[in-house]
Amino acid sequence: MELALNTSVLNRVVLIVEQITYTEEFGITSATRLAEDLHLGRFGRAKLALSLEEVFEIELPDEALKRFSTIGDIVEYLNRYYLQDVEFPTCIGTYLAPPSEFLRSSGH
Repeated sequence: MELALNTSVLNRVVLIVEQITYTEEFGITSATRLAEDLHLGRFGRAKLALSLEEVFEIELPDEALKRFSTIGDIVEYLNRYYLQDVEFPTCIGTYLAPPSEFLRSSGH
C-alpha cells in the first residue's frame, strides 16, 4: 500500500513539475534535481510550492521547500505527511515520523 501511495504521489508531483517547467519530454524521475536539472530558482520554487499546496491541499513550511533538492525529497515529504494521518484497515507496524522529523533526519 505504501508503494502505491508513493507512486501516486510521485506521478502527481511529476505532472505538477511538468506543467510549471514545460518539460514533458525531459523524463522527470525521483532523482531529478530541482536546481541543476530543472533550473528552478526562487521564483520557480515558489510557483512549485503554490501548486503543490493547491493540489495536495496542504501548507508547505518555508523550511521544507528550501530543503527539497530532488523530486524524491518532495515525494518522501508528502508521503510522510499523508501516511501519518491515513487509517488502514490492518496495522502496518511501521512508525512514520511527522514532516518535521523528515527535515531533521534527511540531512537536507
